[in-house]
Amino acid sequence: MKLSVVIPVYKVEPYLERCVRSVYRQTFRDMEIIMVDDGSPDNSGKLADRLATEDTRARVIHQENQGLSGARNTGLRAAQGDYVVFLDSDDEWIIEDGIEQLLRHEGADLIIFKAVHIWKDRKELVPDYDLAYLSGLPDTQAIFSLLVLTRQFQVSACKLMVRRQLLIDDKLFFQPRLINEDIPWSFRLWQIATQVVFTNLNFYGNHHRPGSITQTTDIRSYQSYDKIFTQWKEECKKGCVNADAIRVYLANLWVSGGYFYYQLSAAQKKTALEILKRHQDLLTFANSPKAKATKTLIRIMGVRAAMTLLGLYKRARLAMAKNVV
Repeated sequence: MKLSVVIPVYKVEPYLERCVRSVYRQTFRDMEIIMVDDGSPDNSGKLADRLATEDTRARVIHQENQGLSGARNTGLRAAQGDYVVFLDSDDEWIIEDGIEQLLRHEGADLIIFKAVHIWKDRKELVPDYDLAYLSGLPDTQAIFSLLVLTRQFQVSACKLMVRRQLLIDDKLFFQPRLINEDIPWSFRLWQIATQVVFTNLNFYGNHHRPGSITQTTDIRSYQSYDKIFTQWKEECKKGCVNADAIRVYLANLWVSGGYFYYQLSAAQKKTALEILKRHQDLLTFANSPKAKATKTLIRIMGVRAAMTLLGLYKRARLAMAKNVV
C-alpha cells in the first residue's frame, strides 16, 4: 500500500474521534491506519477499537505504556506502506484531499507540509516557505542550514511524510522516554535524507490545549534537554552531518529553556539551573536576536538572575496577549 498512518493513543478520549475521522475523510484511499493504544488509563483504547470497526483499513495495537516514542515505534514497526506519516491523536488533518496532494511528490525521501495552529479562540497560519529558493539550494545540508538559521526548521515528526524504507534501513526510531523525542529523530533524519520536497499546504490542524505535552513545561523538559545537549554536542564534536547548524539550533533551544524557567518550583529551578549552566557553552553558537540578547544578559547578570528576568518578560508578554482584543 502507499501510506501508513500512525496514531499514538493515550488519554485522548475527548479528541480521538475528531482525529481519526479526519483521516477517514481523506479522498486518498490506499492507506492503512494504525492506532497504538499506549496503555491508556481512560476509555481511549476502547474508543479506538470502536472506530476501527468503521473502516477496514484501520486497526488497533494495544500495549503497556511506553510513552509517545514507544507508541510511534510500535506503529512504525507494524507499518507496511511506502510512506509513513505520524498524527497526534489530539490533532487532525484539515484538508480532505491533503494526502492526495502530498503524494503527487512521490519519490522524495521527505515531503514537508505546514500546520495551522489552533487555540480555543483563534487560529494562526505558519509563514510560507520560499519554494523557489529552497528548490535552488544544492543539497539537503544547505537546506537544513538555511531552515535553522532563519528559524523555520520544524522538528515535529507530524509535519512531514517520510519514505518508510529510509527509516527502516537506518533503524531510525524514536528515543524512548524522551519528552522532546522529535529533536534527535529529526537531526538523524536530515542526515540521511537526500530528496526533500516542501509544500505550502496548510494540512495539519495543530490543536493547543492545556495539559498536552507541548503545552507543559516541568523539570522533565530540562532533563530531556540535558540528554539531547550532551548527546549532540558529542555528535557535533565528532563531525556529524549538519554539525554547525545543529549547534545553532541547540543554542536557541537552550534559550527557550531559559524563558520557561520561571514556571518551575524552587526545587526544580535548582536542578534546571545546574543543567543550563552545564551546557552554557552552547551560547557560543547563538544566532537569533533573542539568543544574542540572552547571552549578553548572562554575561552581565549571571545565569540565575538572567533566567529570572526572562521569566518576568515572558509573563508580561503573556499578560499583554490576553488583553488583546
